[in-house]
Amino acid sequence: MFRKSIHIIVVLGLLLQIAETHAQQKPSYKQAEILWDTWGVPHIYAKNNESLFYAYGWAQSKNHGNLILQLYGQARGKGAEYWGEKYVSADRWVILNSVYERAQEWYKAQKPAMRKNLDAFAQGVNDYASQNPDKISEEAKRVLPIDAIDLIAHCHRVTHFVFLASEARLAATERVQGDKNGSNAWAVGPSKSATGNTLLLTNPHLPWRDLYMYFEAQLVAPGVNTYGISRMGFPVLTMAFNATGGYAQTVNTNDGQDFYELSLAEGGYRWDGKVKAFETKEKSLKIRQTDGSLREEKIVVKHSIHGPVVSEKGGKAIAMRVAGLQQSGMIEQYWDMAKAKDLEEFEAVVSRLQIPMYTLMFADNKGNIFNLFNAEVPKRPVGDWKYWSGVVRGDTSSTLWTQTHPYKDLPKVKNPTTGWLQNTNEPPWTATVPMVNNYKDFPAYMAPPPQMSFRTQSSVRMLSTASKITLDDVVEMKLSTKMELADRIVGDLVALAQAEGSTEAKEVAAVLTAWDHRTDNESKGAFLFDRFVRKWVGGNEKLNSLGTASTLFAKPWDLNQPYSTPSGIADPKAALLALLDAAKEVKATHGRLDVAWGEVFRFRINDVDLPGNGGPGPMGVFRTMTLGPTSDGKFVPVHGDTYVAAIEFSKPLKAKVLTSYGNATQPDSKHQTDQLPLLSEKKMRPIWFSRKEAEQHLEEKTIFDK
Repeated sequence: MFRKSIHIIVVLGLLLQIAETHAQQKPSYKQAEILWDTWGVPHIYAKNNESLFYAYGWAQSKNHGNLILQLYGQARGKGAEYWGEKYVSADRWVILNSVYERAQEWYKAQKPAMRKNLDAFAQGVNDYASQNPDKISEEAKRVLPIDAIDLIAHCHRVTHFVFLASEARLAATERVQGDKNGSNAWAVGPSKSATGNTLLLTNPHLPWRDLYMYFEAQLVAPGVNTYGISRMGFPVLTMAFNATGGYAQTVNTNDGQDFYELSLAEGGYRWDGKVKAFETKEKSLKIRQTDGSLREEKIVVKHSIHGPVVSEKGGKAIAMRVAGLQQSGMIEQYWDMAKAKDLEEFEAVVSRLQIPMYTLMFADNKGNIFNLFNAEVPKRPVGDWKYWSGVVRGDTSSTLWTQTHPYKDLPKVKNPTTGWLQNTNEPPWTATVPMVNNYKDFPAYMAPPPQMSFRTQSSVRMLSTASKITLDDVVEMKLSTKMELADRIVGDLVALAQAEGSTEAKEVAAVLTAWDHRTDNESKGAFLFDRFVRKWVGGNEKLNSLGTASTLFAKPWDLNQPYSTPSGIADPKAALLALLDAAKEVKATHGRLDVAWGEVFRFRINDVDLPGNGGPGPMGVFRTMTLGPTSDGKFVPVHGDTYVAAIEFSKPLKAKVLTSYGNATQPDSKHQTDQLPLLSEKKMRPIWFSRKEAEQHLEEKTIFDK
């Protein structure tokens, strides 16, 4: 009996020893603390990367828990299963394109360290939800628990199947440039800077909702101190800066998605004169009913040599081919980009080409500025941009591409003699003017020929005409509400109205003459002009296609006069009719023509309702805001300035920021609306980059037990 007891004690001792050894080997996720500043921005300080990612998952959950869980559920292709019919279309797109299955493969392909980081972030989300059950909605809890595969699926879905290859493009016969998803980005070099320090402007324009929103944070661990924004639910910053360098990204003109028309035959499709069979797989889509039960829908996914069939009608099928689906290192590349201390490190990271699209703008404190047309660009055997922006033949190998261009082939500009770089979603050729890259030296399908939007012209004009630029100048220019389009045609409109001679027309002329061509809170005449433009172009739906190449202008755009053309009105009679019709509408709705812009356009979230400023990008407003109608006859931003960061790479770093809609969406958070007053007043707030600054502006602290 005694020997048996000794044996049991020895075994227990060994088990305890093994457990202790295992505990020592397993990294602790909880060696971190979060300093929450008075704007709800988390400054996370951690002793290792896993703890940093864990705390970041926790922080995103505290400020946006319901939203990110909804996004992770959609990335599984289970939005309809969790929340009903509203999500069916989005789920089908995820299922057709095998998003979740590919995320499982990508998780296995991650380097061990990154896999641990992603696991830690997911655990942070789960722990927050389990420890704060009253803070997460019952609907959002249906997704729990999440894991690292969900994170990857979400990043993959948003990047590849919302931005690069959206379902909405199926309805379009040709890819169109516009301001629907856009951004501004600048880099100013020492020769153009008043202090000799480089300057960077980061300014994404996206919808004020859902997966398009951003979360502002600072991440600090050994070898890491980076500040910026994540796309909602991403486990890494997607635009960031550190003490010595930083970058912005803008939606670019990369065509990484192609539609192929297939001729159906004998249960398959024609291919090089023969019939080729589809690879088919049956998948399931579950849809929650109002009584809580689930209805199941079977989806047969047909794969062609090009990719999945995404549409089938009238004996024809459309298959979609998307670039970058073998690039599993996107999240790690973002992580390393945020840490890059200078241009050499940054180029080494971005040359991996794991992110399939976006123009990248970089600056460092060594005096370097850099612009890259970052893209997975297919090596296409035939055709130009216009050819590939439509639907191409899918019955022949002569149109099939199997490779993408390497980094060395992509348009890029480094330290131009102009001293500045810019991008506002136009093709890469006008990164600086005069142009450094000749578009004729690149494949005709890589990007459209040189062109400019009116917002691009505003950007180029401000940078070109400035002598020496300070950080305050960057802020002032960024907040410019000048309507570039107005400078080109208001004079003609006034002349037309005066010549018409009626009392109504003279009143229109007087209002437009007095207007300063801006969309500030008190600007009078801006709303009348806005209503005119929408009628002149043929309706709201055509506004995004308004560009400098439009035939509505008498004098066409000329690259040699990059920000003074086009000008004049090609059809004065039609323009006058549109103007008088707009005046009639404004007076009927608001009682007068000189209604102030901020009276009609409001910055409104919950019970905060303030005068708005900024305006439509297609009309050339650099402080872009897209107007969405409300039930009370006012307008609110549905898209536009989301986050702005103006950074000077001085020693120490100087920076100002604003996250327009606040840094939280949880219903009990005051940080949903606290930055709207600054937005209305055209102000920005300082960044608190040092720990001392964060502690001086501390709202609360979260400390994780070791």
